[in-house]
Amino acid sequence: MGYGQKEEPVLTFVQEMPTYVAGDEAFWQLIVDRVVYPEYEKSMNIEGTVFVNFVVERDGTPTHFKINRGVEGGAGLDSVAINACRALGKFNPGTQAGVPQRVYLTIPIKFSLEDDEGPERLSKADLKEIKKDGKYICDIMYKLIVAKRAGDQVKIEKLIAELDVKLEALHKNYSDESARVKELDKIVEPCMEEATKAAMGK
Repeated sequence: MGYGQKEEPVLTFVQEMPTYVAGDEAFWQLIVDRVVYPEYEKSMNIEGTVFVNFVVERDGTPTHFKINRGVEGGAGLDSVAINACRALGKFNPGTQAGVPQRVYLTIPIKFSLEDDEGPERLSKADLKEIKKDGKYICDIMYKLIVAKRAGDQVKIEKLIAELDVKLEALHKNYSDESARVKELDKIVEPCMEEATKAAMGK
């Protein structure tokens, strides 16, 4: 980047969102390994989900880390979450029409004392399936925003019908308040937030 040249804009949604080079499982495992519950927040029973926002550059490097939404009174949680994300390596960059773009990603990192005590643990197979389902739902939501911005009503109706069928099928595998639902929510919630913001900003 030359002297005085402005940074290129950062996009929220692109046709192909960034993916972690080492794969989803390695991504979440690295986060889990790096997240250690801070003693102060543990002693004060402070729990919640920290949303870390960063930019995946055109070369796949993550930059510009910041807390999108933290936990009230839990500065230690914010610090642990952002440091965990800073430890991430390269991503495959997001692309639009095959051209790499600068793209925002938001990562939810949940801090739960119940989880920390280790009651119900999901198997690796469960986690892999849940992440696959969450990615599918997020992908459809991203495509809906792109179609809405393009004014493609036919595409919008097709995607909504596809999402309805998927959600109906998922309902059988995700009972209310189960660990599976909570894990899926962690993946889908930031997508919902970003999709809502994009829709409102239309």
